Amino acid sequence: MLALMERTRRATARRLNGRYVGLLVLWAVAWAIGFTALWLTDGVGGVALLPTAVGWIVFAAAMIIAMVWSAVVGIGASRDGIRGRSQLQGALYGCSWSITMFAAWLLIAGLQRNGLDNEMSLLVYPGVYVFLVGVQYLAGGALWREVPMYVLGAALIVVAVIATFVGAPVHFLVYATAAPIAMLTVAVLLYAGLLGSGEPRPTRSGAATDPRESL
Repeated sequence: MLALMERTRRATARRLNGRYVGLLVLWAVAWAIGFTALWLTDGVGGVALLPTAVGWIVFAAAMIIAMVWSAVVGIGASRDGIRGRSQLQGALYGCSWSITMFAAWLLIAGLQRNGLDNEMSLLVYPGVYVFLVGVQYLAGGALWREVPMYVLGAALIVVAVIATFVGAPVHFLVYATAAPIAMLTVAVLLYAGLLGSGEPRPTRSGAATDPRESL
């Protein structure tokens, strides 16, 4: 019985790690395409190769496709009978993303109302959001003892700080290169087994639990 539970745990861990690696690659590609498009957008980036509307459409499409596919993967994982350590814990963490991002939008809108111009907005918007994504990953990594999440969160915070210091419009190029490189590096290390990850633990019923299913 113990051997069966151990085999189930390892098989589930491999499957979840494969999904996590796939999502990291997906988001790396989405960021690379989206922010490169902004860098090439007339009136926004440093090179005026794309019309303004086209650049923003490409950026939005890349992000939406990544979000939809992430949701599809999450739904597929939930059908495997995998659940987080605590449904309440996962629900609260998931809600914290919505609360944080919406509050960030209101905060920047308030700054715009009080004199933040469009040029600075192009610098502040991605900087704040990428920074908060990094903080959320740090929190999730610490909460569930997920080293890959924690490492990626720290890397994204560093990218946000560096990009903001670099300034507009070059910061789009930083987000299009440094952030995807960080994601792909974590993906490769995780796939190669060189970066530890919280593995699912068998329950009394033999079902496995994994923290990432709450994300």
